Amino acid sequence: MKILKVILIIGVFLCRFSVGATTLFHPNDSTRVDSTLVKYFYYSFDNQHLGDIKVLDTTVLSASFYDPTNPTFEYYQELSNSGHAHKNFDLSFPTKIGFNSDLVSYDKFIITKNKITYPIIYQPFTEISYMMGSKKEQHLNVLFCREFAPRLFIALNFNIDFAPSVYQRSYAQNLYFAGNFRWNTKNERYGLNGYYFTNKINVFENGGITDDSFFVDLIEEDKTVIPVNLMGADNLIKVSGFGINNYFILRDSDIKTKKKIGLGRINYSFDYQRNRYVYNDSDPTSSFYSGFDQVLNADETFDSLTFYTIKNEINWNSLSYGRYDNDIPFYLTFGFEHDYSHHNGYTEILSGEQFGSVDYQNIRTKAGITVNLFKSTRITGKGELILGGYHEGDFILNGQWKQFLGTYKKNIGALVFDVNLSRKTADWFEETYYSNNFRWDNDFSPATYLRFIGSYETPWFSIGLRQTAIDHYIYFGTNAKPVQHSGTLYITSAFAKFDITLNHIEIGGIASVQIADNENVVQLPFFYGKIKLGWNINLVRGVSMMQPAFVINYFTEYYADAYMPALRTFYLQKDVKIGNYPFLDFFVTFKIKRANIFIGYTNIYSLTKVNRYFTTPHYPMRDSRFILGVKWRLYK
Repeated sequence: MKILKVILIIGVFLCRFSVGATTLFHPNDSTRVDSTLVKYFYYSFDNQHLGDIKVLDTTVLSASFYDPTNPTFEYYQELSNSGHAHKNFDLSFPTKIGFNSDLVSYDKFIITKNKITYPIIYQPFTEISYMMGSKKEQHLNVLFCREFAPRLFIALNFNIDFAPSVYQRSYAQNLYFAGNFRWNTKNERYGLNGYYFTNKINVFENGGITDDSFFVDLIEEDKTVIPVNLMGADNLIKVSGFGINNYFILRDSDIKTKKKIGLGRINYSFDYQRNRYVYNDSDPTSSFYSGFDQVLNADETFDSLTFYTIKNEINWNSLSYGRYDNDIPFYLTFGFEHDYSHHNGYTEILSGEQFGSVDYQNIRTKAGITVNLFKSTRITGKGELILGGYHEGDFILNGQWKQFLGTYKKNIGALVFDVNLSRKTADWFEETYYSNNFRWDNDFSPATYLRFIGSYETPWFSIGLRQTAIDHYIYFGTNAKPVQHSGTLYITSAFAKFDITLNHIEIGGIASVQIADNENVVQLPFFYGKIKLGWNINLVRGVSMMQPAFVINYFTEYYADAYMPALRTFYLQKDVKIGNYPFLDFFVTFKIKRANIFIGYTNIYSLTKVNRYFTTPHYPMRDSRFILGVKWRLYK
């Protein structure tokens, strides 16, 4: 693709040349730092000053996880190739209340305000990640950041996922661009940051293959001619937005030491977001839609949804000038937010008239607290309550007690106990929907979610237990429509995460066991897991190394949710079981200074012709194939 070549040339031009690591002084003190270290925080200066800072991953073990739906420590149910809808193997738990226009099934491919990174750097850098696969599949991500003026940092991020498939009408192209800036006064009393993002996703939807026996029983080995359910359907998804966030410290005291407790700071933020979802199908009477609602327009489906959301938030917190490393002795915050959203739909069956044109508003209050005691105990809590308007009375509460076995800086791990409680009214999509093939109007009761988590955590691994109870759970039933369970649903799970290095061996992965007490309401694999095992071989000490590695993904057999393209939603099905198949990949990664170059061969077990490699019913995963990629960070 020409666009990929242009972006690569621009990325290299921005860098001009790479330099080795240097030692600099931190701009705020005399601490020596590695000038090539890149850290980042999300959205608010408060996150930076509270120590909620992450390091941009450049490890060899993670270099080959190029696919957004195949990260190192998560596992997703997918369709036939990258770029399409997906669903986490864990049961979703609400993190938001109020009006919600997010598209959960495409979450990994959509960048929004909360995913934009604000790099903390000591010299300009550009990071380029590129992967090339079969059938012209390509993935490219370019991240650039530099200080353009004193204390003015600007970051630009471009991404494209171009993912054609061997199967008919299975194609996706996902693009996004995000830009952000941050600036503060010399004495740091005032700070301002802002962002802009835009996403465009084009997907050809085939509805899966018509008969799994074509694939499973090798009736047709040429996968390009296997019949599929939909030959004229596609989804268009556009999400864009912009916003600003700024803070002002109330008392200009003790600027030099920045340790004195002041009167705190005031934050104000403004956010705007526009979402548009369009589903087209030139054959609305396809047998794929039989068993659902009667089609209203037999000639063509054109279902369009548009959302506009504006948020204004003001809050106070107890931060003044201090900077912390997650060890602030006491932190308190509270504030208010006003949300306004407009929703309308359009379909040709109404001769150009709009439907569902509705305005939603609410006012909510937010509060949070953090207490660190004895250098070994951390207690945090935060919550939201909708005071009036849409979904009035809904709330969400999160609490955590973290007990270090030792002190915060020197310990043998920590015991962590989390509790999450929320009351959530049905989303607009679950309440009322009107389209060419699907229609409903529901009056559901609010659902109540309660979750307890207990875990033991170290920097190398964590293990824990999770108990979830949901009263009046809302889900999509076998008719692909929202249904509300009248009782209480219980899900019990045990989980582990590990990222361990032993001499030349590196191991990373996840594992989970989960049981739901009512499989007529929610269906989950009893076990799923992912592990990557690598062996580090030094080629030229301090300059280059090689890591051959195996990756194994596996989940037990179960009735996985089916996918409905017209709704962009997964729903229950009880006809087909999938699973009990090892997805085996092999990679060789070469690290040459700051570049990680990898060659891989994926889904090796498919060479046995045991054709059971589905993660979603009727959507076979990709066959074995070679891939080639690079992840390269350059500095000016």
